[in-house]
Amino acid sequence: MLSSLLRFELKYHFRQITFKIAAIIFFLLGMIATRGGFGNEVYKNSPYAIANITGLLSLCSIFAATLFCANVILRDSHYKMDTIIYSTSVKRFPYFMTKLSGLFIAVFSILCFTTAGVFIGSFMLPEDELGKTVIYYFIQPLLTFGAPNVFLSCALIFCVGLLTGNTRAVYAAGVLLFVLYWVGSVLNNSPLLATSSLNPHGPGTLSLLADPFGLSAFFSETRSWTVAQKNAHLFALDGTFLLNRLLWAGFALVLLILSYRFFRFEVKLPAAGKNKRSLKAVAVIPYRSIAVDLQGLTYHWKAFRSQLKLETISVFRHIPFMVMMILWIFMYAMETKDTLFGGPYSIRSYPSTSLLLQELRSIKPAMLLIIFYAAELIWRERTVNVQALVYGTPVKNVVPWAAKTASLGILIAAIITANIGIGIGLQLSNGYTRLELLRYASLYYYSGFPLLLFAVLVVFVMSLTSNKYLGMLICLFITAFLLFSPRLGIDHYLLRYASVPELLYSAMNGFGHYARAFNWYMLYWSGLALILSLATIALWQNSRQLNLRLRLSETGSQWGKPGKLFLLAGILIWAGAGSWIYYQTNIIGRYKNKLAQQEWQLEYEKKYKQLADIYQPVIKAVKTTVDLYPDQQMYTVKGTYRLRNESSAPITALWLGTDPEVSSASFTVPSSKEGVQDKHFNEQRYDLTTPLLPGKEMEIRFSLQATRSGFMPFNNEHSVVENGSYIELEKYLPFLGYNDRYESDDKTARRKKGLPETAALSSVDTIYHLVDYETIISTKADQQIITVGELQKQWKDGDRHYFHYKTTQPSNFMFAFSSAKYASIKEEYKDIALNIYYQPGQTYNLPAIMQGMKDALDYNTEYFGPYPYKQLALAEIPQYRGAATSYPGAMFSVENINFMSNYSDTTKVNQAYAITAHETSHQWWGAQFQPAAAAGNKLLTESLAKYIEDIVLERRFGKMYLRNYLQTDNRLYSILRSMYEDEMPLDSATGQPFVHYQKGSLAMYALKENLGEEKLTHALQSLWAKHAAPGPKAKPEHLKQELYKDASPAQAILINELLSKMITWSMKLSLIECKQLPDGRFSLTVQVNIVKNNGRYHSFKPLPIDDDITIAVFEQQPEDWGRYTQPLHLQTYHFTNGETRLTMIVNKKPASVIIDPYGYMPEENQQDNIITIKSKK
Repeated sequence: MLSSLLRFELKYHFRQITFKIAAIIFFLLGMIATRGGFGNEVYKNSPYAIANITGLLSLCSIFAATLFCANVILRDSHYKMDTIIYSTSVKRFPYFMTKLSGLFIAVFSILCFTTAGVFIGSFMLPEDELGKTVIYYFIQPLLTFGAPNVFLSCALIFCVGLLTGNTRAVYAAGVLLFVLYWVGSVLNNSPLLATSSLNPHGPGTLSLLADPFGLSAFFSETRSWTVAQKNAHLFALDGTFLLNRLLWAGFALVLLILSYRFFRFEVKLPAAGKNKRSLKAVAVIPYRSIAVDLQGLTYHWKAFRSQLKLETISVFRHIPFMVMMILWIFMYAMETKDTLFGGPYSIRSYPSTSLLLQELRSIKPAMLLIIFYAAELIWRERTVNVQALVYGTPVKNVVPWAAKTASLGILIAAIITANIGIGIGLQLSNGYTRLELLRYASLYYYSGFPLLLFAVLVVFVMSLTSNKYLGMLICLFITAFLLFSPRLGIDHYLLRYASVPELLYSAMNGFGHYARAFNWYMLYWSGLALILSLATIALWQNSRQLNLRLRLSETGSQWGKPGKLFLLAGILIWAGAGSWIYYQTNIIGRYKNKLAQQEWQLEYEKKYKQLADIYQPVIKAVKTTVDLYPDQQMYTVKGTYRLRNESSAPITALWLGTDPEVSSASFTVPSSKEGVQDKHFNEQRYDLTTPLLPGKEMEIRFSLQATRSGFMPFNNEHSVVENGSYIELEKYLPFLGYNDRYESDDKTARRKKGLPETAALSSVDTIYHLVDYETIISTKADQQIITVGELQKQWKDGDRHYFHYKTTQPSNFMFAFSSAKYASIKEEYKDIALNIYYQPGQTYNLPAIMQGMKDALDYNTEYFGPYPYKQLALAEIPQYRGAATSYPGAMFSVENINFMSNYSDTTKVNQAYAITAHETSHQWWGAQFQPAAAAGNKLLTESLAKYIEDIVLERRFGKMYLRNYLQTDNRLYSILRSMYEDEMPLDSATGQPFVHYQKGSLAMYALKENLGEEKLTHALQSLWAKHAAPGPKAKPEHLKQELYKDASPAQAILINELLSKMITWSMKLSLIECKQLPDGRFSLTVQVNIVKNNGRYHSFKPLPIDDDITIAVFEQQPEDWGRYTQPLHLQTYHFTNGETRLTMIVNKKPASVIIDPYGYMPEENQQDNIITIKSKK
């Protein structure tokens, strides 16, 4: 019997249109997924890529199981067949197993179509993106990811459907599964989350087990895999991953056992006496006719209100809805709390409204709720078989359409209100009472309106389909397409319904940069939504006509004259707004998608790389007049260059270029003729009628305009916003010759284009080319300009505020400026005017920022010479990206990390202080001392500034305070280096920030500890004396030469290892014995295990050990260590073996012992470096 029932069940599943459409969609998703990015040089058909795709798409089994369960599993109760089935010979167990097995096989079959799509899709890719095709690579992930995930999804949703018989409860179960996955992702800081951050501590075992789909364990393990491993190794079913699979399979099994236990295979009868009602005499009301006006607006308004009330009650007055809202609140509250209070370096932000708005704005998961509830609303009458009665009433189609769409709008408003409640709750629970309710209210527009437009589209699709679940499936496919279409090359927002350029919120600027573009896109999509709405009204399914073709023939009668006018208005709005957006994006903004932009870069290099070796004049002086228009999101520049020929040969032609983000530019070159005019690459050649002789100078004039509206891709280094504009002007002023900033670093694309995988460096120029700079910048009357140079004067003229700046000595070609409504504090410190420009009210960290400036000024002045300017300014800029940057005499620092983070916990490093000290150090290392443009040059700027940042922190707060900072750098280095197959040493690294920052910090501090601070400082002073301006620029080998001078042979080896190799360690301590001696002292014996590796991540080559390593003993447990904790015993030991037994004598009872106590030796796992001690007498 069981086999017959199962065959019947599967036949029913497989012939459903929803199953067939789902199979096609999942097959296409598999094909599309092969075009995703899995890392440089990782094959698209590698076991890693296939496991990645299978694991991610197994999440979609939630939706398949939800739809199939609601459609098939509940069909008996839906069609009132349950009473008949219960009276047959079919028993409870066969019925239960048939339904469960049919659901599992159907959903798993859908996932198999995904794998088939991956298999077929891989053959459509270029050969150089593919490895060897191995069938087992496709089967194994289906068994380890697919089958367990489908089993869990089906088990939970099946149990809920079977026990409740309620479609909405089934939807709630699907949402619960999604929330469980989301919680696991948040706990493990999944890279799939947009808000994911670098967590140096990594996920614990419990967190990995908490992910019901096993993806966290996969990402956690494979993040350390090399490209070779990803291309050849299957993700094994062992360790934490095996425990995860067993745990959730066991959970699913328990659910099934419990559901079988409580499932009643019989008709549910009402309890006796439960529905008894006292009978009362009913008064007889005589019949009378009532005149009703069926044509007026009042009648239809009353009908709409009545229908809206019914629709809204059907959504909100159900337990499944309350369950979903609770799950929603829990999910968003958890993610938002984790983002605000668990950032890198333990940064904990104040829960300001601006930060919360940025986190709560995007609510894309609400699209799933809209689909589920739209289906329920559209099909509500037909589900309970009252459609003939309802649609037999004298109301036009517009009434039910408007009521159902409005109820979805109320659902969207409820979700946004819940998010606002989450934000306010987090604020109040953390003692933050500045709520800014009007800012919260903006979410109803910026978050809610796109969702309302999406709801209009969903209602339209549902009105066309004759099957509720088919309509849901189509809507899910549309949702996936809207979210992931950029991966298919469809990234223009004119082609992605209700989508807008990324909205970023800033306390300084609000949605200012994006608001105008957002409004136009909403107008554009509203025009289309109006057309869809009219189409939906005309094609509304009612009892009078269900055939789509006949409904189309009745379109005109449904619209009437008003409808036709609305249709014309919708077309005009859609076309008009679309034309304006196209003009702003494609014409003014010169729109290019990612592929086109990459092609432009590659073609530019191929065509103009030769200019890198052609002598061009050197810029000696720059004078500009800049007019900034924040409200119009544009600026203009008029300026002059004074050029000098510093070569030994005459220059006969000038090659002038401008950045693609410059809208227009013109040049005036005296005594010249225009040559090449390449508008595609913005390159122009001017042939000089009189060659510029060696040592001679000339002057050229230029003017340019740049529009930076919200229709263009946002660039945080080139942003013109209403409050908080920030422009690194030197990148957008005209350049001479070739610009290597435009080169692409995509190795695969370069190889296909016939270019070397790594761009060849231009000839290295070791001469300082400093310039005199003078500028007049105007902005809005209520804003201030901060830029390089000394402020000569400022004045106002009408609605413009003018600032005249001028450098007092030649400086680097660096001219960033910001414009905002600033408050400021000023302090004279050792004849230097220190200024901090900040947003009113953001005063939390001003003392720490000011102290960081002072301490870094003191240290650098003491060892590397006086600060060259009379003033040092730090200006706040919006929080879009990055942390801070430094220019001669001016620094720019983002609001969220430096001004809006909470550093009241004195056990954590104050990043506002540390970042300021770092950027102030760049006033020496980067401004006065500039390395040659060679590989590894960041060692001489970023790494040295990071080192001075560490020393300043140590001097101010103590070595134990710095220890936490170095350990975090150590962990971040381990995480980040695993993402690169081709990590490079410090002295030759390019384009690898984790090498310059995290490893640079560790390496320089290790040199300080091993060579001694005095010797290291002396080497840096000697380097400074020889290579700071105007001396020749330094290269990394010059630093090594200075370090080698006074180094012993062992220290020379260490210097080479730290700067020219990639040495990592694996160290472990084990307690042998701890006992008290007769004289009261304690004898402590430990086993020290050391492994020293050389090479890239997980391509290690063990090295012999011949190194000095420090060990410390403390009388406190690690959790009791504080800033002023001092070790009982601190000594450097020389190790020559991988296993060493070491005995130490200490004066007091030890509580803990640690190797590498300050955490500067690169090591992935530092947890076993420390042991706690229970001594015995």
